[in-house]
Amino acid sequence: NPFPKRMPPSMRAMLASFTPHARGGARLLLRVLTALPWLTARVFARLGGEPAALVHTTIAPTMLDGGSAANVLPARASATVNLRVAIGEDVDSVVRRLRRAIRDRAVEIEVVEGYAPSPESPTGGPQFAAIADAVAASYPEAITAPYLMMAATDSRHFHRYAPAVYRFAPLAMSAAQRASVHGVDEHVSIDSLERGERFHRALIRSLPE
Repeated sequence: NPFPKRMPPSMRAMLASFTPHARGGARLLLRVLTALPWLTARVFARLGGEPAALVHTTIAPTMLDGGSAANVLPARASATVNLRVAIGEDVDSVVRRLRRAIRDRAVEIEVVEGYAPSPESPTGGPQFAAIADAVAASYPEAITAPYLMMAATDSRHFHRYAPAVYRFAPLAMSAAQRASVHGVDEHVSIDSLERGERFHRALIRSLPE
């Protein structure tokens, strides 16, 4: 992967939020990971999957197009590649890194659609506190901590109008359920839906009239 590894501020804040609730070796590990973001970024990248996507831009070829027959060499081939641009990068910097990695002038790069990553929202204001209170009302066993959402949502259109835009769904989901999103048998549990309803009620009631 040609992209640099960086630990976003929100992820450092997440680890710091977990530290007071951990014990023994886990607490020491969280302290080290919080204090050494360069090391944490490398660890997350080595883990692959979701942890890696939190610290660097990801690349996934999604469509290939080439020859029309098995016994004919194609005159031209193309690939559609999906990239999730990480915090600290933008579309232009991603394209430049790809060109340097490919090093072939015969390869053309065309940006079909591209968005810079949304800015991280503040976690010290009343908006984040309202979310934390609503989480406590619906998931009393949970710790509210900042996190970096990797999925693309319509919220990317709103941050230019409001500095506090939070990408959050109050649904408890297993890894298998998250993997089913936009796929076959996408689902959540009834209990999770009920807790999500309690979250939204608590959040709306906390808003000023």
